[in-house]
Parts: sequence; structure tokens; C-alpha cells
Amino acid sequence: MSKRLPYPKLEASTGEKYWRSLREEADAPDFQDALLREFPDGASEPPEGVSRRDFFRYMGASMALAGVAACRRPDERILPYAKAPEDVIPGNPLFFATAMGWNGTAIGLLVESHEGRPTKIEGNPRHPESLGATNTFAQAEVLNMWDPDRSDSPVDI
Repeated sequence: MSKRLPYPKLEASTGEKYWRSLREEADAPDFQDALLREFPDGASEPPEGVSRRDFFRYMGASMALAGVAACRRPDERILPYAKAPEDVIPGNPLFFATAMGWNGTAIGLLVESHEGRPTKIEGNPRHPESLGATNTFAQAEVLNMWDPDRSDSPVDI
């Protein structure tokens, strides 16, 4: 059996003592005292009159009810236009020309929009770089164009 060597505590110039290993910290009296006070008295014993089976039955029922309460639909109201925009006709798409940066160049795109929501991206045949072609990344940009939770401005992380 290996004999554990006592590690002397390091002292900073301020007189504070630091530990070198987790074992040394675990043996400290302050840590042992905090470990004893971590849970209230009697927390590890089940309450009287409640069997283990009943306890798990009640816990399972409360978890199931908590899950059901979290699954309700959010309350969103969809309201019609008070005054419809001039260019929007239900069922008729609008097309917008835009560009997406790709490898130091721009890919010209035509975005099909139905009632303000972009639904399809195609290459712009009049753009000299793309000549009507797109790639998979440009096609996937339709998911980024309509995201209500998308940031409207740059965010510093």
C-alpha cells in the first residue's frame, strides 16, 4: 500500500493558503465541514409512512404532469391586414433580386415570396457571376431569410 505524502499548503504573499491537489483539498477541515452541511438532516431517509414504491409512483406522476403542462401551444393571434399592402395579392408570388456572398464573390439570386414570406431561391439569369445558377448553400438560405428569432443587427458574443 502506498503511503500518502502530506503536501504542505502553498502560501501567497497575502498569507492565503492554497491546495495543490484535490485530495489535499478534500482533507481540509473546512471542506469536511461543508460536506457535512451539504444536505439538511434526514434528507437521505424516506419520510415515515411512504414506501419506496409509493415515492417513485408520486414522482413519476408529477414528472408526467410537468411534461404535459410544458406541451401546450403558445398563444399566438394571427390577424388579417388592417390595410393590405399594394403589391401583395394572395396566391400571386412576388420576386426580389438579391445577392449572397460566396468565396469572395457574389451569387445573384431571385427570391420568390408569398405574402411576405420567402419560399424559393433561384439563380438570377441576368447576374454576370452566377448566370442563373445556384449551389446548395444558396438554396438553403431560404431558411435563414425567414426566421422571426433571427437577430436584426450584429451581436457581440
